[in-house]
Amino acid sequence: MRMGTYAVVGIVAILVGLGIGYLQWGSQVSDLKQQVQQQRSDFNFRLTELEGRIKAAEDRARQEAAARKVLEDELHRVHPLK
Repeated sequence: MRMGTYAVVGIVAILVGLGIGYLQWGSQVSDLKQQVQQQRSDFNFRLTELEGRIKAAEDRARQEAAARKVLEDELHRVHPLK
């Protein structure tokens, strides 16, 4: 009888421990999910910002190349190469 009681108490203790562990693990998973969503949002914002900077830099480079071409053409017109 005593052996059966110990076995039942042991099984109940294991089930309670598993239940508590499951609840703690579930809350950690929820926290991690929120952190991942926040990081994803931050990275998307940074990516969008960097894409805008890249586009602006490319536009500036095109404008500078066009201005350089105009200046070189004017220079060749004023002082033609022999």
